[in-house]
Amino acid sequence: MVNKSSNVARDARVTVAIPSFKQEVFLFECLNSLIAQTMPSWQAFVVDDCSPTATAHRIVSSYDDPRIRCIRHDVNSGLSASRNTGLQAGHAPFVLCIDADDFLHPDFLSATLEAIEKRDVDCAYTEFQCIGLSNYLWFTQEPKSAGDLAREQWLPGPGVTMRRSVWEAVGGYSTDLRYNEDLDFWIAALQQDVSVARVPRPLYFYRRHGHSMTATQPENERITRELILKRHTAFFAGRDRVRSFRAAGLVAAAYAHRVLGHRWQSIMLRARAISVDPKLLFSETKTAVRGVAREIKSNVQATIRRARQIHMSRSNEQINLPPLDWDTQASTLHNQYGHLSHDFPVLGSVIDKTTARSVLEIGCGSGRLVPVYLAHNVQTVWLQDLSERALDLCRQRFFCQKHIRYIHGNVRSVPISAAPDLIVANRVLQHILDEGQLKEIMSYLVSMTRYFYVNEAGIEEAISINWPYLKGRDYIQIFRELGWHVADRGELTAEDGARQKWMLFATEKKVGDPAPSVQQLGTIEMQQPE
Repeated sequence: MVNKSSNVARDARVTVAIPSFKQEVFLFECLNSLIAQTMPSWQAFVVDDCSPTATAHRIVSSYDDPRIRCIRHDVNSGLSASRNTGLQAGHAPFVLCIDADDFLHPDFLSATLEAIEKRDVDCAYTEFQCIGLSNYLWFTQEPKSAGDLAREQWLPGPGVTMRRSVWEAVGGYSTDLRYNEDLDFWIAALQQDVSVARVPRPLYFYRRHGHSMTATQPENERITRELILKRHTAFFAGRDRVRSFRAAGLVAAAYAHRVLGHRWQSIMLRARAISVDPKLLFSETKTAVRGVAREIKSNVQATIRRARQIHMSRSNEQINLPPLDWDTQASTLHNQYGHLSHDFPVLGSVIDKTTARSVLEIGCGSGRLVPVYLAHNVQTVWLQDLSERALDLCRQRFFCQKHIRYIHGNVRSVPISAAPDLIVANRVLQHILDEGQLKEIMSYLVSMTRYFYVNEAGIEEAISINWPYLKGRDYIQIFRELGWHVADRGELTAEDGARQKWMLFATEKKVGDPAPSVQQLGTIEMQQPE
């Protein structure tokens, strides 16, 4: 009998380490992107760093791919130790670290390997396409010198394909550091004259979200940079490098505080950075002016959006609007919203609370919420959308998951026999401007399920979108008329800092019972919440 695992280990050109701690919900897109690589000779080790849910092994097993294995730490050991564990487990001549919440373009491995071999260098990285909280290109400049690392980290942490000999010569990632381990690694590597190439294409997709380490642990900048100074005394022998390094750390900590909403701490840290390195005065002043300009612009736009919404809510113009071409909008909406994850924990808790094993999402778009269904082991996922283009984007993202069923067309395309345990709707219900049509759709939907989760459930006064194709909804009243009650509700903070309402509705009726007719709506009293 042929041992497929041993063949994979022998033939693999790249060993990929994927550390995962409380990031299982993102693993599907990460692993799917590996399977989609045009260079298939790789082996990947998902290192579960003692995550509380311990679901990484189930996720890896679901692929049934001998190239992918899962290793679990008995205790939480940090990112450095997890990367080292994954890279030590393989024997390929090249190595790569990917963060579990990131993913690759299909050409990533072939492009970076080609750069290493054709240019005869030790490492290669690509431009980063940031997704989620931010959408910009990163690491777009050509490689710099070792000394420049004192001023800025011009090499990425994850997403660098390198010869195994580089990782071995450095001694792996330092387990003394649980933050800035990338910067420490590259300082050590470049002191050994490691050569680097950049591929001028955005082939690494870097997720920015509210739970990113760079956004939630500002104090680590100061602490870890002092440790790095002690670890690399020869590199920091020059006084200018020490000054630049400390000042850069203060700026990074200031940015993290600003993301967390700590404006005063951010201002104080920037002032300290300038006192350490006066050269920063010009750049920080320019940054501050740009920040004020952006805030003013944002406030003006919000005021305009609010004024438009008030005007539209006082008129009947919405009823006569031409229909939107959702296929045309699909790619733009995917790039802008398709990787936001602020509501993942709430939806996950709703799935667990309702013990849902089948879910129908109406207006699913490009599949933003699909990772939550997969991570919580939903057995059947029904995805409906009016846009075929949006569904195609979703199919491309989750092509390995065969239990997803796609439905193109209106809601009545979903068969009653689907009988999902839970129906999920985001802003889609607010796009149904005609009240009679909404009642017909809702009557049809509630006849097939017992739980209905509404995300982004702000009522009309809370809507602040700059286009008139949305209508505010009082969902409590709508579901009261259907004979349903509020089972749970709450608020969450969106990626842009806005507060969003969510509601879980439930009914005591059995699935399959006839729903109230449109004429009966409005005569049914709301049941008391559980």
